[in-house]
Amino acid sequence: AIGLAFQGTLSNFASGVMLLIFRPFKVGDIISAAGIEGTVQEIDLFTSELTSFDNRRIIIPNAAIFGSVIQNFSHFPTRRVDISVAVDCTADLHKTRAALDASIQSIPKVLADPPPQIVLKELSTTSLIWQMRLWCNTGDYWDVYEIGLQEIKLAIDKAGIGVPYQSINVRIDDPGKLPITKR
Repeated sequence: AIGLAFQGTLSNFASGVMLLIFRPFKVGDIISAAGIEGTVQEIDLFTSELTSFDNRRIIIPNAAIFGSVIQNFSHFPTRRVDISVAVDCTADLHKTRAALDASIQSIPKVLADPPPQIVLKELSTTSLIWQMRLWCNTGDYWDVYEIGLQEIKLAIDKAGIGVPYQSINVRIDDPGKLPITKR
């Protein structure tokens, strides 16, 4: 009965030891673990403390962290920013690529190495989906993402490239066969 009562505590303790030995993250890292995202404030033997992006204190049992996928967003000094851009399916491919390429020059903090990429990712009946792949220092991720969106929008507007809009096309072949209700 005592062993059963301490099962969760021992599991958290063992997980805490494993986290301290393997060090998948450290204090100050930005992580996602056990379905929670935030900045690591403290790693104890039984729990770890995170501060969420909206400034909540979150204490997670170490067994929940060690038993889940851990994403460490700040482990590497650089990160890739992926921005998807949908344009109208009738847009000229070369003109669109040129506009997207021009927008990169206006985005501060984008690294030259590895070089930015512009990839035509998907074709659909209503749109062309492009993906911009930009590298930046990890701390600049959200700045590059937001400014990137703004500069891309300005560049495609300047080039006169349309964006897709959802629409419904209704075709009536024989209006005489439509059921008409009289009131």
